[in-house]
This record gives sequence, structure tokens and C-alpha cells, in this order.
Amino acid sequence: MQQLLIGIILVLGLGGYWLYQENQTLAANNIALEGAVEEQKAAMTAMRESYEKQGKALMNMSRVNAEIEAEKAEYLAIFARHNLDNLALKKPGMIELRFNKASEAVMEGLEDDTKKLNALSNPSTDG
Repeated sequence: MQQLLIGIILVLGLGGYWLYQENQTLAANNIALEGAVEEQKAAMTAMRESYEKQGKALMNMSRVNAEIEAEKAEYLAIFARHNLDNLALKKPGMIELRFNKASEAVMEGLEDDTKKLNALSNPSTDG
């Protein structure tokens, strides 16, 4: 009887030790999983912010594109209304002055845009 009681105590002791070790392992795994969940939440937040920034940038680019398209349509309408060949033959001085002014304005605009792009590409240099 005494041996049976010692056997039961031994089995219960070993079972208790095994459960204790399992509990320790599960607690460590739980801590690791909680850390992974926090990392995933941070990643999702960063992705959401990035998505929102991209959406705003896309909307801005779409708006600018619409403005450029409207300006292009305006210029095309001007060219459609005027026969530049006839005007150049009848009033060459007037056409030359206007073309020169417009060409100068376009070139200045290109220079300004190039300076702005260069400043964006190389922020460390004084443009």
C-alpha cells in the first residue's frame, strides 16, 4: 500500500512538473505572439498612412493634369480659330513679335520648371 501511495505521489508530481513546464512554454509563446501582433498593428498603421498619402498625391496629380488638359484645349481652340499661315503672310511683323514673346515665355517657364525639379532632386544644393 505504501508503494502504491508513493507511486501515485510520484505520478502526480511528474504530471504537475510537466504541466508547469507547459505553462511556462505557453506563457513565453504568448508574449512572443503579443509582440508580433503589435508589430503587425504598427505595420498596418504605416501602410494605411502611406496609402492615404499616395491617394492625396494621386488626387493632386489628377487635378494638375486636368488643369493642364484645360489649358491645352484652350490653346488648341485658339489655333483652330486662326489661320496662322494667312496671318503670317498678311501681318508678318505682328506674328513674329507674338511668336517671339510666346517662345520667350515658354523658354522661361521651362527654365523655372527645370530649376524647381533640380531643387527637388538635389535638396542639399542651393538652387
